Amino acid sequence: MKLSNFSGKTIAIMVASGFDEAAFIAIQRAMMTAGGKLRVVSREAGLTNAWNGMGWGMSYPADATLSTALAIDFDALIVPSGSRHIESLKTEAHAKRVLRAFLREDMPVLLQGEAISLIDLIEDDADRPKVSNGDGAPVVERNLVTITAPSEALDELKALNDLMTTDAGESFAA
Repeated sequence: MKLSNFSGKTIAIMVASGFDEAAFIAIQRAMMTAGGKLRVVSREAGLTNAWNGMGWGMSYPADATLSTALAIDFDALIVPSGSRHIESLKTEAHAKRVLRAFLREDMPVLLQGEAISLIDLIEDDADRPKVSNGDGAPVVERNLVTITAPSEALDELKALNDLMTTDAGESFAA
C-alpha cells in the first residue's frame, strides 16, 4: 500500500483511554512506513491505555493533550475505533473543539467505527457531513472519511491519503 501523501506530514490521532489497540497499531505502522509523523493527542496527559479485545492493552505516551491541541499544528486528524474511548471523547469539550476546527477548515479527517458518532457533536445539522453507509467501504465527503469498522486492507487510510493533496501554500486556522 502506497501512502506517499503522508510523507513529512504530521497526523494527530485523537484518543482517550480505551481506544482499539489493533486499529491504533495498524495506523501507527502505516504512518511509519509512509514517513508520516503520527502524534497521539489524548484526553489524558502522560500515558493513555488501549483496549485489546477483552481487557486493557498497552499504555502509550501522549504527545499532546486535547486541552492544548490546535488543528493548525497538524495536517490531518484520525480518530480510531473503540467504544470506551469514544464515550469519553463525547463528553470532552476539547475533543469537540478540535474536531470542529478540522472540519470547519476542510482539513482531512478519518473517523473509524464508533468514532463516527462524534459527528453528532457538530450542532448545525445542515452542515453535518454524510457518514459511512454500513457496507464496509469508506465514504468520503469533502474532507471527511468514515468507515463503520477498520478494514484489514486499510482502505480508509488510502482514502485519507488521497485527501492529503492540498497545496503547500495553503494555510489552515486553529
